[in-house]
Amino acid sequence: MALVILAHPNSDKSFANKTIIEELQKSDLELEIRTIHDLYPDYKIDVKAEQEALLRHQTIVFQYPFY
Repeated sequence: MALVILAHPNSDKSFANKTIIEELQKSDLELEIRTIHDLYPDYKIDVKAEQEALLRHQTIVFQYPFY
């Protein structure tokens, strides 16, 4: 299973990032998508939980805005 870490602060308003995530969710791929800004709106990241998520997967994809 792959892990996708979505680190876009406004992914709902980003056409490209929103489209990528929607297509991945519709696919039959086994993945976990972690939307960092939804999980931690107060920026208090649960480091242990994120480390455990990383260790559960062999493939890790970082998706973030490119300015």
